[in-house]
Amino acid sequence: MPSEAVRLRVNDVRYYMRNVRLRMPFRYGVAQLVGYPILHVRIDIEMDDGTRAEGVAADCLPPKWFDKDPAKDYEDNIDDMLTAVSDARDAYVGMNDEPRTPFELFREGLDAVMDCADSQDVNHLTAGFGSSFFERAVVDAVGNALGRSYHELVRENLLGVRMGAIHAELGDTDPRDIVGDAPLESMWVRHTVGLSDPILESDISDGERLNDELPQSLEEYIARQRLRYFKIKVCGDIDIDVPRLRTIARLLDSSIEDPYHISLDGNEQYRRMESFMALIEELWSGPEFVRFFSSIRYIEQPLARDVALDPGITQEMTALSHVKPVIVDESDSELGAFQRAIAVGYRGISAKNCKGIYKSLLNQGLARLHTQHSSDGRPYFLTGEDLANAAIVPLHQDLATLATLGIGNAERNGHHYLRGITHLSDAERDAVLHAHPSLYTVRDGVPQLNVQDGKIDLRSLQTPGYALGVPIDYDSMTPLDDWSFDSLSL
Repeated sequence: MPSEAVRLRVNDVRYYMRNVRLRMPFRYGVAQLVGYPILHVRIDIEMDDGTRAEGVAADCLPPKWFDKDPAKDYEDNIDDMLTAVSDARDAYVGMNDEPRTPFELFREGLDAVMDCADSQDVNHLTAGFGSSFFERAVVDAVGNALGRSYHELVRENLLGVRMGAIHAELGDTDPRDIVGDAPLESMWVRHTVGLSDPILESDISDGERLNDELPQSLEEYIARQRLRYFKIKVCGDIDIDVPRLRTIARLLDSSIEDPYHISLDGNEQYRRMESFMALIEELWSGPEFVRFFSSIRYIEQPLARDVALDPGITQEMTALSHVKPVIVDESDSELGAFQRAIAVGYRGISAKNCKGIYKSLLNQGLARLHTQHSSDGRPYFLTGEDLANAAIVPLHQDLATLATLGIGNAERNGHHYLRGITHLSDAERDAVLHAHPSLYTVRDGVPQLNVQDGKIDLRSLQTPGYALGVPIDYDSMTPLDDWSFDSLSL
């Protein structure tokens, strides 16, 4: 660990909620999302030289993603997520006996949160989510204190990352070994096609048409934003999936002359490989799917998390991954999940801030190592996935992470299911439009993410702190102590 790694204490933590309503339902897996709260975690730190700084992290609290236990409803899910955040707060503030590096805070904090979860009926994916808020907020505060961007903090290892301390095989791998000299300046938007999203304009009845100046159907999104990357969700019922995918394939084939690229998301809808392979065989053999199937770049976790990493599926998973690479997403509940997944036959794993920023750095190191030793010459990789990330904080920080990791396309859907950035306060909207004029625009009177030719411009995110560049309007939010689940009016 370099001598310049910073050391700090977390002194104070405050929580704020902002409720948002989706412009159209987002159906994924077993859940349908129509509204959610965004939790903001605001912290104060003190560096070992006495410098004080503030940092923030934020994320939506979604139903039935971190925990799909049918016995728990959405309110239970939120209670569990807030419990994990509270446990993380206790862990981070409880380490004030001496200053620690951000990476040391992460290691000790995550262990403490996992221990608490085991006694609270909170699963480890949820527990890691709680820890991730403090990982991110500390990074933001350190960047603010030092005047460094996220990429600079990682590249210069000011966070004190020691990869070999978590995964021995990474030895003395340094962050600069796994991230580029500069972050990406732009990124392809991989557009989500949710299970209830309209595909064609003709699918939308007069009563269902939003008329909110934004695209609604996949057909209109392609025409307006010139999209080339798509994430298509399947439901696990072949009689529903195949006709729907046929409609999507016809649309993509007829409206996009350039190559297009697909990730197929199973969202844990299968319990047996044979069931999912039946869908793959339909797509592989169907003449209407020739271009569509050849455009699938990878498949995202088709199997339920309790069977996805079972060594008994290794032969089948390895065979499938030679046809189309398969990644894990929801099964990534432990720091060793990627290693287990590789052993079973997977080729990749998702990078999401909600699962932890250090986890993504460590997984990038593992992907690099296993690619170097790949017996078939095919790479192991990370992908960028989304869960309705909304501006400002969740979206900006996740984009900055992906830009540093060099992930050139990512699922982005917060702008799709929300009405642009109208969920922000007036002050925040004005601020982001001024500070990030290429990332956002106003079109037809709606302030929104600026998707041009299927891409977004990330350059303005390279700002001190964790990619915000604007003040957050906490006065427009509700302190967590004053917030209630009923306020969502679901």
